[in-house]
Amino acid sequence: GSTPDRPVMPHLPPEWRDHLRTLTSFRLGSCDRGGQPHVCRALAVDALPDGRMLAMLAEPAAPRVVAALRETGQAALMMTSPRTNRTLHVKGHDARVEPALPEHAALLARCQRQLAAEIAEVDGFGNSAAILANWYRVDLSEMLAVRFGLAGAWDQTPGPHAGQAVALLPS
Repeated sequence: GSTPDRPVMPHLPPEWRDHLRTLTSFRLGSCDRGGQPHVCRALAVDALPDGRMLAMLAEPAAPRVVAALRETGQAALMMTSPRTNRTLHVKGHDARVEPALPEHAALLARCQRQLAAEIAEVDGFGNSAAILANWYRVDLSEMLAVRFGLAGAWDQTPGPHAGQAVALLPS
């Protein structure tokens, strides 16, 4: 139940939480107060135990996204498997942007390994080691953690059910 210390927060259903390890390509976006969208590559994503999503991004690579997140709290996150094209789109309205913590280094390393394993099986990524080294060569002091509760989720996997809402679970 909900208490003042622990509000009820929707969660992803177990099957989507299980898919997160293969959804390794991340795009995080927000709109500024004028409604202008801004999008960047996020480097790591996780579903937190309380139901919120965590997305990690490099602040120097995404100044407009960071500014929009701070202005409006609106977050849209696309998570895709490069190998299968399975895609989950989630949105939140209460995004908080904070400095990355030392414990986030393990999440970044795990997401880099998972992305490397996924794209190793996709044609056209012959120089993936160099691409990944460039994307993930960011000092933790330049990383930000974006946390937000789920306001909605959609299965955007190409096919006849693309766009179907994902039924979120209560906490």
